[in-house]
Amino acid sequence: IDMSLFRLLSDFFDLPAEYQCPDCLQNDYFVRLRLGIYFLLSGILLILLYIPCFIVMLKSKSRNPSFRVMIILAVFDIINLAVNSVSTGIFSILGASFCQYPRLIFIVGAIGNGTWMAGCAMCILLAMDRCVEIHSKFFLAFLFHKKAFRVVLGVVGMYWMYSVWFTKPLLFSARYSSWFFDPKINRDPNIYRNVPHTINNLVVSASTTGLYIYMCIFLLYKKGKSTNSMWMSRNKNQVILQAIIICSFHALAAYIYVYMQLFYSPPLLIILGQLTWQWSNGCFCVVYLTINKSIRSSVKKMLL
Repeated sequence: IDMSLFRLLSDFFDLPAEYQCPDCLQNDYFVRLRLGIYFLLSGILLILLYIPCFIVMLKSKSRNPSFRVMIILAVFDIINLAVNSVSTGIFSILGASFCQYPRLIFIVGAIGNGTWMAGCAMCILLAMDRCVEIHSKFFLAFLFHKKAFRVVLGVVGMYWMYSVWFTKPLLFSARYSSWFFDPKINRDPNIYRNVPHTINNLVVSASTTGLYIYMCIFLLYKKGKSTNSMWMSRNKNQVILQAIIICSFHALAAYIYVYMQLFYSPPLLIILGQLTWQWSNGCFCVVYLTINKSIRSSVKKMLL
């Protein structure tokens, strides 16, 4: 709590001592124009692609758990794209790190970190829901019953508030065009480690990977039992492809950010981590518009 957004706001924007920048770093700009332009433009494009998908989901009369998870996840994804892409691009173009805009970056980083963590919880829920869709007797199906599901969403909401307000924020470094818990002000990096974030990433990477592997194995098994070729081509292939795309980006982003927090990371790995974080949020709208026939046709009908 002493190094959180709650502390910053309760002290009327007075930065905690651990985040006080030395004078020598306050004018230390490091412009990365090409990366900045990429993150800014790709972030804006992904948000613009996501918005019609989000509108279609909101307009849908369906309010089953799957759609509600997708709607909430869309909100988290758009917020995160504003942080990991648009904000990253702007700060990289300006060459500005934490010490140039400490309070702004502190707040943006707290929102980005908390939204990532809550988004991870929603990704796990989405994976569970898809397992229930293909296998109604899946052992976690009870979580999607009406009353239980409300409790689950309430827990996710509280988790988001906790992660934003009461954990250490991510802070931007223009030198790497990426976000770290360590503000890079020549202090012991161990004091900035975010243990809840590490646990969150390990849980989401392991659980989503396990759930999607289960889904793929179940569908492949069902394929062998099924004589309905239409079911095989339209459902099995699409679900497996969506699972592989979504799981790959989330698991990679989670593992890389845990590694970056605990060990030395070369610049190439840091950029890879930033890209996987971006696409763990951006891949959903691409999947919706290319693979998800229902959303794609609804978006086309709305825009044309």
